[in-house]
Amino acid sequence: MRRSVRYGIAAAVGVGLAALVAVVSGSLGLPLLSVAVVYGATTAVVLAHRETWGRLNGRTTQSRTLGAVSGGVGAFAGSTLLQVSVPVGVTGIGLMLFGMAVTVADVSTLDG
Repeated sequence: MRRSVRYGIAAAVGVGLAALVAVVSGSLGLPLLSVAVVYGATTAVVLAHRETWGRLNGRTTQSRTLGAVSGGVGAFAGSTLLQVSVPVGVTGIGLMLFGMAVTVADVSTLDG
């Protein structure tokens, strides 16, 4: 995928999700900017390494167990952060996804 298209899609996802969070939460401010930045960057990284995402998805029982544990921890932390505010909760979940995306990108670069 061309870099300009990837970044255009990433910007649209980040801004679109931030707008949706603004409508749902009824708040404006710095936390909304973090939603756009985190999800825009995550989308760009995922699109750049989408083949590796597909290849690494659910390969073994151990990886499924790790996915279940991380999903449970993420769900607990995300629901707790959503009690603080919607933008903070959405950003927290986005940071977890960003960490996963960076890990997959690192594996992708190691594979060559």
